[in-house]
Amino acid sequence: MRRMLWAAALPMSLWSALPVLAAPVPASAAVAEAPGELTVLHWWTSTSERAAANHVAARLAEQGLRWVDSAVAGGGGGPAVKVLNERILRRMAPKVAQLNGQSMNEWADMGLLLELDAVAQRKGWARTLFPQVLSQLSVREHIVAAPLGIHRINNLYLNLAVFRQHGIEPPTDWAGLTRAAARLRSAGVTPVAFSDEPWQVATVFEALLLGEAGPQLYRRMMVAQEWQAFEDPALERAFRRLRQWRSLSLPAGGAAGGAAERPWTELVADFAAGRAALLITGDWARGELGALGLEGGRDFDCRAVPGTAAAHLFSIDTLAMLAGDRSAQPEQEKMAELLASATVQLGYNRIKGSVPVRKDVPVDELDPCAQQSYRLFANPATPRVPSLVHRMAFGEVGKNALIETVHRFALDPAQTPAAAQRRLLGLLRALPSKPARSAAP
Repeated sequence: MRRMLWAAALPMSLWSALPVLAAPVPASAAVAEAPGELTVLHWWTSTSERAAANHVAARLAEQGLRWVDSAVAGGGGGPAVKVLNERILRRMAPKVAQLNGQSMNEWADMGLLLELDAVAQRKGWARTLFPQVLSQLSVREHIVAAPLGIHRINNLYLNLAVFRQHGIEPPTDWAGLTRAAARLRSAGVTPVAFSDEPWQVATVFEALLLGEAGPQLYRRMMVAQEWQAFEDPALERAFRRLRQWRSLSLPAGGAAGGAAERPWTELVADFAAGRAALLITGDWARGELGALGLEGGRDFDCRAVPGTAAAHLFSIDTLAMLAGDRSAQPEQEKMAELLASATVQLGYNRIKGSVPVRKDVPVDELDPCAQQSYRLFANPATPRVPSLVHRMAFGEVGKNALIETVHRFALDPAQTPAAAQRRLLGLLRALPSKPARSAAP
């Protein structure tokens, strides 16, 4: 009876993993951890992401904590979340898991996450962390995760060597990008690096949507979840812009076959090698470019997607501590303290491509692109808007509805932007009227 009640209380996102319970789990399958060991489930598997995670692990080791790595490959974190679901259902939960933004709501509501209020108070997080970061860490006024870094999503990268080679001035607006793309293609260079992987398509789309809608309308859509806002012509324009941008990644003449579902690391490699000149993605790409030996300002330029220069479309990396039997709570709290420390913040973000979550760190040690992102986020006048694709706004169902709609549109040339807008509006209207956690502007 107790088992039935426990299962009935599970978050909806866990039910997709229920078939794993059909086979009995031997007691020996439980994860055995020695004192001071903390298994960490995450999806940081690229070269730069691994290096950033290893840096954190080394800093923890200096304090007597051992990071036991449990990485699950897959951009956007979808596969890792499925593995986490399965492990919780099998009573094999890790001590620490990468959970971001809105996805923490239902986990925290079911008591699966350790509350870190004491840590936050002891280390003065309300004073040292950006308010937007605290907002993303909080559920029902309790801190339920430790922050690692802030990513900016609305970045446009330009391979400066390619532009210099062909005598093209790096463009600053859509008209210039279109002209530059035509010249690049005539010179035999694929203008845009693009992947048809669903989360990557939607990441480009939300940056384009911010440019077409502006921060205020974007917030009405993604934060306030006003369905009327999705009827605005800006949404149709964003779909049209997505189709135009994707077409610049296709062979001349738009040959069939599409852009293919390629890992984001392959796009960055193409961009770094000069096989593509332009790339829209989050600044995790900058970490990978650094791992490939490229330097911002010298080898590539990082600008905002046209129309979004004043705004910061953000995603925040966080690690949640799984409650379990609370036997590891002292170690988990110690880890949370270290993750938010100034030393770990600078080291991790310098490698990862993101920027620190603290207001009191010397960012002159970061590269020019990171300094620009940090100072923009730190400026109280900056419109800061949460990424839907990366779980900063909406729950999993709403996020998946948008990603599925955008992805289907990108792959179906017969679907019009207006039809995609109607489809998305219909799907979102069907969602339960449960407001998401607010994101501070």
